[in-house]
Amino acid sequence: MIPIWKDVAVFLDSTPEGVAIGRHAAALARRHEAHLVGIYGLSHSEVHREETYARGPAALRSVYARMRNADAVKSTAAARAFAQMSDEFGISSEFRLVWRNDQSDDGALKALHCDLIVAAHPRPDDLPHNWSAERLLLVTGTPVLLVPSQWSGATIGTTVLVAWNRSREARRAVNDAMPFITTAERVVILTVDSDRDPARFGSEPGTHLAEHLARHDAHAQIVEVSSEGTTVAAAILAEAAHQNADLLVIGAYSHPRTAEILFGGVTRSLLGETHLPMLISR
Repeated sequence: MIPIWKDVAVFLDSTPEGVAIGRHAAALARRHEAHLVGIYGLSHSEVHREETYARGPAALRSVYARMRNADAVKSTAAARAFAQMSDEFGISSEFRLVWRNDQSDDGALKALHCDLIVAAHPRPDDLPHNWSAERLLLVTGTPVLLVPSQWSGATIGTTVLVAWNRSREARRAVNDAMPFITTAERVVILTVDSDRDPARFGSEPGTHLAEHLARHDAHAQIVEVSSEGTTVAAAILAEAAHQNADLLVIGAYSHPRTAEILFGGVTRSLLGETHLPMLISR
């Protein structure tokens, strides 16, 4: 079954990058008529230096009361800002709060039921440290849309570039990205160094995928490039820039020795160098 996004989750915090990622997710939710779940990260208020000298039950109660009040103010402001954004975009939404400096056992992730996760890259500071893109994929099994913190594009998915090698992971990523692919203005199927491994890519790289997408009214252009002494990741990003793509679709490749490591060399290089949003699936 081709996926339809009805629940989109976004991981954000109070930084300008967090606000921007929230607006990108809200725009996607409006475009696909989806419900938006805001996962908002905050740090607990810290003890002021002068408060470390507090002595006695009354003084300590005062310190803890001040911290609780400060946390309440922060969480209320975050909830209000998210509600205002949801009203601005005219979408249904819900707000969930996580504290960065609480011990996290992935319970919040396991309780998350959604079709797509939207997250800033790199991870916002106020989210738990172990909530990397790899961890989000591993725990939830949900495709993750990573948006570079400094990306300033107005839309996501107008021109979609699919990094294609006919693998199981690439097929999964294409299926998970179909809501983007079927609504894009342009779709590009990219193969890199396909002539070096015809058994893997097939005799006509990308042709069968293009035919499949055409049956969904998504007419794709096939592009074959050579890495020419550079890395595969560099070749992918260079072609993405050449095509003015605003979304890269790629599969996450499992490491053969441990399920805890999903990203192979190409994916890790793309994460380190990407200048455009990436949808990653496994």
